[in-house]
Amino acid sequence: MTNSVSYWQNQILEITRNSNANSPIGKEIETAFLETPRHLFIRRYKLLKKEKWHEVNESNLEEHLPILYRNYSLDLWREDGDKRVSTISQPSLVLYMLNLLKLEPGHKVLELGAGSGWNAALMGHIVGAEGHVYSMEIIPEVAKIATENIDRFGVNNVSIIEGDAGDGYETESPFDRIIFTAGTFDLPRNLYHQIKEGGLLLVVIKNEGGGDNLFLLQKKDEYFESLDSSPCGFVYMTGKYSLDRFDPIYLEDLPEWNELQTQEISRTSFWWGYKDVDIIWRTMPIRFFLSISEPLFQTFKSAKTDSKNKNFFGIWDRENKSLAIAKDNQIITYGNSHARERLSKDIHSWVDLGMPGATCFKLQIYPIDLPINVKGDRWIVKRQESQFVWQLDLSTG
Repeated sequence: MTNSVSYWQNQILEITRNSNANSPIGKEIETAFLETPRHLFIRRYKLLKKEKWHEVNESNLEEHLPILYRNYSLDLWREDGDKRVSTISQPSLVLYMLNLLKLEPGHKVLELGAGSGWNAALMGHIVGAEGHVYSMEIIPEVAKIATENIDRFGVNNVSIIEGDAGDGYETESPFDRIIFTAGTFDLPRNLYHQIKEGGLLLVVIKNEGGGDNLFLLQKKDEYFESLDSSPCGFVYMTGKYSLDRFDPIYLEDLPEWNELQTQEISRTSFWWGYKDVDIIWRTMPIRFFLSISEPLFQTFKSAKTDSKNKNFFGIWDRENKSLAIAKDNQIITYGNSHARERLSKDIHSWVDLGMPGATCFKLQIYPIDLPINVKGDRWIVKRQESQFVWQLDLSTG
C-alpha cells in the first residue's frame, strides 16, 4: 500500500512542478505533502452532483487511490438540495497556495474554512512545533470530521475551531498569515487588525460577474495591497459573509419583463472570440470589467433555458426601460437602444484598455469607513465592510 500511495503522490508532485516551473514549490512544501497523505483526510467524496457518495475505508482504499490522488477537487459535504459547501481542493492548487504564503517555522496562521483538515495539517507541518494553525469551520459536522482527522493523524499544532470564520479569531491574533479556502465578495473588517503589519493574506475574491480569483495581499498600515493573482474556483463562504444578492437574477422576475419581452428591437450576432464554448467561460474578462466599472451591469438566468446556457449578462437600464443582454452568441435589446449603446461603449472601453481580466489588475482593499480618493484609471467597488480599489497593472503589459 505504501508504495502505491507514493506512486500517486509523486505523480501529483510532478504535475505541480511542471505547472509552476517559473515559481518552484519549496522543498518544505513537498516534504509536508509526502508526509501528510491526502487520502487519510477523505472518508467519503463525490465527483459529480447526481452520483452517490463514495465511502472510503481500509478495505477499499486501494481502489479509490487513483481518484483520491487525481489532480482535481472532491466534494466532501453538501447541503440544501445537494449544494456544494465543503470540498478538498485540487492538490496542485493547494501546494501552489502554500508556496505563495511563504510559511516559516514559528508562524501563527489563521485558516478560514477547515474542510477535511488536510490543508491545516500541511501548514502545521511547515510551521513546526513552534508555530500553530487555527482553522475555523462554520459547519458543525465538517468541523467534527476535521477535528477527528487532525487527532487521528497526530497533529499537535493545529486547532479546529467551530464558528463563523468571517469574525476571525481575536483570541489568538495577530497572525503572521491568513488564508481563505472559500470564496468571498467582501473582506471582513475584523481581519484588518488580526494580522501583523507586513503579514500575508491569501483570499479568494468572488466576482459579481462570475468567476473567482486568488489574490495574495500584504498588510500595509490600514489596508491590504496585492502582490500576486491567478484565476481559481472555490465554494462560497457561508454565514454572515455569504452574499447571495450577487447571484444571477431570473430574467422573468423583473417586474418589467412581461412588457419588455414583447419589445425586442434588435438581435445582433456577437461571438466573443469563440463560437462553440460556453459564453460564461468566454466572457469572464469583460464580465469582470463590467462588474467594477458599470453601475447598471447585471447577471441573469432564465427558467426557460437549459443548464448549458443558463446564465448570461447585460445592462439593465430601469430608468429608461431598456435592456441589453449578451446570450447565445448574440446581443439582444429590448425596449429601446439606451442599454445597447451603453453596453457598446463599455465594450469599446474594455478593448481600448487591452481586454483585461481580473488578474490584470492590482488590488487594494480598505475598510469601508476609511475615506479614499479614486482618480484616473482606478475603479472602486464598495461592499458591506470593505472597499476594493482596482487599478490596471501596467507592468504586465
